Amino acid sequence: MRRTLPLAFAAVALSCMGHPLTAPAPLSFHTARAPRDATQSAALALVSAGFRVTQTDSAGFALNASRTATHNANQDFVKCSLPAGSAAAANRETTLFISFRAAPMQEGSDVTIGSRVTTSYPGYAGTTMQVPPSDSVCVSNGAMERRLESSLR
Repeated sequence: MRRTLPLAFAAVALSCMGHPLTAPAPLSFHTARAPRDATQSAALALVSAGFRVTQTDSAGFALNASRTATHNANQDFVKCSLPAGSAAAANRETTLFISFRAAPMQEGSDVTIGSRVTTSYPGYAGTTMQVPPSDSVCVSNGAMERRLESSLR
């Protein structure tokens, strides 16, 4: 019994620890669409999902998009290490950033889609619980990236 007690405590402690979140790897794929058409389709899909979209190159084949939401309003697009019903989630603000680039290739475009999420807690500003913004508390769940990919295939 004495030998198994530390093992039991270790098993319980490990099961209670949260698993670290892993952001999805950037998507890279080929589409038969021309770069301008692929970029326009991506911009429309992003705007339809509530993202603010900006062009980031002069040729018009690269975009950056962001979607900021409070509480759990970005839950369709992000996953977080804190439970949805927690006090931190009630004060959470997440911004999902999507980067899109279509490179001209023979018979279409090579597309790369990346993402990152910044989480802040404006409800705690000015209190002892104030914490700086973080890029590791929440990550993209890959839903928007897959939506863009499927719309361009």
